[in-house]
Amino acid sequence: MTTGVLLYCFDTPEVNYHALAERCVSQIRRHLGLEVTIVTNMETFRKFKPMGMINYKLVDNKVGNTRPYRGKTMAWYNRERALAYEHSPYDVTILMDCDYFVFSDSLLQLSQTHFDFLLHDRIHDLSGENMIAGRDESVLPLVWATVTLFKKTGTASAVFDMIRHVQEYYSHYRNLYRIKYLNYRNDYAFAIALHQLNIRDRIPTPMAMLADRVDVIDSDDDGIVFKHGDTVNFTSGQDVHVMDKEWCDG
Repeated sequence: MTTGVLLYCFDTPEVNYHALAERCVSQIRRHLGLEVTIVTNMETFRKFKPMGMINYKLVDNKVGNTRPYRGKTMAWYNRERALAYEHSPYDVTILMDCDYFVFSDSLLQLSQTHFDFLLHDRIHDLSGENMIAGRDESVLPLVWATVTLFKKTGTASAVFDMIRHVQEYYSHYRNLYRIKYLNYRNDYAFAIALHQLNIRDRIPTPMAMLADRVDVIDSDDDGIVFKHGDTVNFTSGQDVHVMDKEWCDG
């Protein structure tokens, strides 16, 4: 049975996501030791530095979606994730945002458990400020598509079929579940699909996160140093989703 990591990476006019992905791949190799497949477009592919053995799948990604970031509205190319079941060459897939960084083997251990489809439904704001939204944004409990583990099973196939359906008719489902925001977001599409199919398995621990108002000022192979206001802190051996999109773009 093969296990690997699937990343989606598309540079936008504002953010060089390939720089995040390069750091992400380095951490995957150090802490998980798994094969990596990156789904990207030709424009972004040409910017990657040599990283050794990486599987690339080139696609023409959909555009038009946007997201708020540090007081600005930015392009957001996030619709291809609905095709992860077809894009993954692995029996067991760790589907991961390229701004999620592993500093432990926790995901490797989760990949060896008995499950069909797992993701987080809770988060932990490492700044201690509880800045990350998620409450009172819909009538549906939010899940986080940032890290998703799935197997090539009928259950996981049905989930991704439903995610694609939700994406196609997102305006209907956004009204049905009273989702606050107009833009398409995978977190809600995944949550709707799981609710429609009554699938309740979740990763048992909250996902550690740093909000986009938190600046990453340094990192090494063990953790991240970050700053918010006058406070500087650090992580050690903690996987973390970093919403500061520019920290690797030095």
